[in-house]
Amino acid sequence: MSLLLDKRELKKAAKELSVVKLQEVIDVLKSVLDERQKESEVLDKVREFARAQGFTLEQLGYKLNAEGTVVISHDEEPQQDDSKRPVKPKFKTINKESQFFYVENGQLQLLKTHTMKKALNDKGIDVVPFSKVEKKYVKQIDALLADATSQALVNFNAKVDVWNEWAAVHNEEILVKR
Repeated sequence: MSLLLDKRELKKAAKELSVVKLQEVIDVLKSVLDERQKESEVLDKVREFARAQGFTLEQLGYKLNAEGTVVISHDEEPQQDDSKRPVKPKFKTINKESQFFYVENGQLQLLKTHTMKKALNDKGIDVVPFSKVEKKYVKQIDALLADATSQALVNFNAKVDVWNEWAAVHNEEILVKR
């Protein structure tokens, strides 16, 4: 799906495909489009039937999203918030030497997730470890790490609140905020 969203990647892939392969791709896309159209028609019939029977869509497991369209809920049964065990938070310190950086629009940026690395490389942006950051950007590193540390602290404390609320009910360890 992401391939279709990036026009450059789509054009590049199309250049590599032969005419026969392109026809196959078009046929597959048309069949997927037909399936989606049939699904849409079936959903419309289900909605009409539900309204005729007096049910609300929420009672049948549908949710309305912000655009007013109906989305199928993946929850088989409603779950209470306190029955789901949250992940126990662990505070991870940010080690300067293990961080990666990149320069975008003349500004040094901290690589927040390693999943970003491939996308940045695909855009032609070099991602470098701390030891290979150009000297003119070294002064910005401490500020970036301070921002990342404060954000990590905020996120950790928010997770501690959720954990402690659940832990109090389920007799688990109560964590301390940092």
